[in-house]
Amino acid sequence: MASKIHRFGQYVRYSGISIILALNPLWWKVLPWARNETTAEFGEAERTYAFGFLGLTVRIWIDCGDW
Repeated sequence: MASKIHRFGQYVRYSGISIILALNPLWWKVLPWARNETTAEFGEAERTYAFGFLGLTVRIWIDCGDW
């Protein structure tokens, strides 16, 4: 049980979310979009996803800290 709590704490410590607002309307995408931005650089240790609409982009990364 203690190892599961420790593992969850690692995910909370190294994961995050960023919200990006583009003020220039020429950069906006009219249709909603989503993509998986996970790279092979970190393997299964980190997964990154992004989605957005118009001038708003939300990027979420889930990382356990095993680099």
